[in-house]
Amino acid sequence: MNKRQYEVLEKAVETWGEVAQTDMMIEEMAELTKALLNNRRGRESNISEEMADVYIMLKQLEIIFENEGKINHFINEKIKRLEERLKGK
Repeated sequence: MNKRQYEVLEKAVETWGEVAQTDMMIEEMAELTKALLNNRRGRESNISEEMADVYIMLKQLEIIFENEGKINHFINEKIKRLEERLKGK
């Protein structure tokens, strides 16, 4: 994500507020869930578009909760743990 894109996300949080953007995240996750289920049932789905919406909202949650560093720490830990589990397979 480049600087201009990040600034747009900051402006969205500033414009609509933390509560509204958190609610929007919940809606976007539900839409992704629905698209995944549709795909599993052999129906047309827009998974890539819904994934993009969720990703954008996740970045806004990073802004809202000011925790990008914490997230990166947990991502690294969880990937390391996944790697260890995969070694056993």
